[in-house]
Amino acid sequence: MQQLRDAFDEHSHWRSREAVLEKELEDLREEARADREFLDRLRRDPDFQDAIARKELGYGKKNERLYRLPEPEDEKQVVQQP
Repeated sequence: MQQLRDAFDEHSHWRSREAVLEKELEDLREEARADREFLDRLRRDPDFQDAIARKELGYGKKNERLYRLPEPEDEKQVVQQP
């Protein structure tokens, strides 16, 4: 009887682990989809390219004055993707 209980506990453990891994896989698939959309838009949309270059690289247009302000401490730790 103890072996049956142990087998059931092990089965329950692996079913739980499977559910966790399935959720992680789904999250990774969603992240990959979002990254593909971002890259596709970056390749095809000149306005988006300009916006990203301005935001991420600090580029500006000709005769444009840029002001760079330090980021608040809590925002430095979070990487944001448009």
